[in-house]
Amino acid sequence: MALVDWLIRGAQICDGTGTPPRVGDLAIEAGRIVSVGGRHAGSARRTLDADGAVVMPGIVDLHTHYDAQVLWDPAVTPSNEHGVTTVVVGNCGLGLAPVRAEDRGVLAALLGGVEDIPRESLAAALDWRWEDHPSYLDRIAELPRSVDVGAFVGHAALRLFALGAERAYADTATPSEIGVMREALEAALDAGALGFSTSRSRTDRDDRGRPTPCCFAEDAETHALADVLASRGEGLLELSFRGSAGDEPERLDEEVAWMRDLAARTGRPVSFGLAQLDAAPDAWRRVYAAAGSAAAEGVMLRPQTLGRMQSVLLGLDAVHPFQYRPGYRAITSLPVAERAARMRDPSLRRRILDEVAEPAPPEDPFASLFRFEGERIFPLEDPPDYEPGPGKSLAAEAHLRGVSVLEVLYDRLVEGDGGTILLYAVANYHEGDLSATREMLAHPCSLLGLGDGGAHVGLLCDASVPTFLLAHWTRDRSRGPGFPLEWMVHRLTDEPARLLGLHDRGRLAPGLRADLNVFDPALLSLERPRLVRDLPAGAKRFVQGARGWLATFVGGEPTRLRGEETEARPGGLARALRSQRSA
Repeated sequence: MALVDWLIRGAQICDGTGTPPRVGDLAIEAGRIVSVGGRHAGSARRTLDADGAVVMPGIVDLHTHYDAQVLWDPAVTPSNEHGVTTVVVGNCGLGLAPVRAEDRGVLAALLGGVEDIPRESLAAALDWRWEDHPSYLDRIAELPRSVDVGAFVGHAALRLFALGAERAYADTATPSEIGVMREALEAALDAGALGFSTSRSRTDRDDRGRPTPCCFAEDAETHALADVLASRGEGLLELSFRGSAGDEPERLDEEVAWMRDLAARTGRPVSFGLAQLDAAPDAWRRVYAAAGSAAAEGVMLRPQTLGRMQSVLLGLDAVHPFQYRPGYRAITSLPVAERAARMRDPSLRRRILDEVAEPAPPEDPFASLFRFEGERIFPLEDPPDYEPGPGKSLAAEAHLRGVSVLEVLYDRLVEGDGGTILLYAVANYHEGDLSATREMLAHPCSLLGLGDGGAHVGLLCDASVPTFLLAHWTRDRSRGPGFPLEWMVHRLTDEPARLLGLHDRGRLAPGLRADLNVFDPALLSLERPRLVRDLPAGAKRFVQGARGWLATFVGGEPTRLRGEETEARPGGLARALRSQRSA
């Protein structure tokens, strides 16, 4: 037998199809898998002994906002640390193409405003070597990278391109302008774009507080763009629906009906984010009932679920309830450790606790969303517990100490050098557990998404969720049933790959691209999130690492080995395979 590049020996092969793992070898040659299972009789240039470890396909993360980061970060961190080998950008109607030179700042401000990406990083790092969407895809393809990147075409960019910076935020598109958008969308799909995204959510706002341009589109405009996918019989429709943040609960049923009509008229899958919100804790059930009913008629409504609580990370150098109180604002210029030391002074502590916060500035649109309820705030252990019981909450600690929740939170934040990070559950955590989240995961219409890698970097780090899904739901859960490993692997790999038309990946089979992971099923776990300043212009963000990932291969080359990044940069552009898109 011919010499192969890599041989992974004695692994539990979880091939992505949903079938139980089987022990065997996996051989790689010239970026492709050449054999899976059994004992490989030939020799290899390099061998990885995987006895007791699991080998699985590379994870396809279909909901990220790395649109800008993939242009400056060749590793695409931290997704690369969690088994992700393909990321998809251009979600929620956003994106960086097409764009005219005069509108670059407007488009960057929109992405930064909606997704809370530091403006200074965007200004420092974007080179804008493109105008149309195919040129943006070419720019992605030509830069060396650890992972593959696929892209949707965002409605907001199309609208800005066709109507200009002022009219895009106010006016109905004319037939000729819709024609310009359709032409640009066709060109992007011809170049390998994976679909079209839009947003109807009024909570998606730019840095001036304006709703995204998509919100000013008439249904006729959105239908005309979606019909491009229908006529081609290819591509995914992804969107944020109106009221998806719980802000307009009375619109839920009409929005679901609108999405069902869109899926029915186009014959394409329509995917959208969905969470359990305390404002309407059972509303998600109505959405899943509608999705199941639609599926029975061949209409594809695919809610995306995160698979764990949606949470915000609280810290003295991040978000916290004292940040707009005058006593705190007077010391914000101090280094964090010195700030924490000053705040431990009893007189300043009392002053800040007694003060009323000043109004949040317009550039912080999220401040009004957080109520900092103690029942939803938890210490972050190592590894973190993302399904903590009520007894671990700050409310429970406050009850034991006989003090207010704010006092407990204050004291936690100013411990030591001020680096304490706390977990604040904002969704998918009703009445203290993840039972509803499990139901969402289990539903056959669900997609695993919403990690939002690259977005809200000062608030959260849900790009780490693949590690959580594999560790918590297949091994660790003690508060209810979990899922078989092979089931979870299928949902993270083969299912999104096929939905996106990426038929060269997602499974371990001869002839397919060698995107795969090797991990230790006993050691796989998350580390605590960390706040770092490694973005362009020194901006800060949360990152989160993991333990137990032994190797990640992209296109047959190891991009990570034994928990460390290698020098390999085999990633490029993940283009839809036109000849198989409808398969």
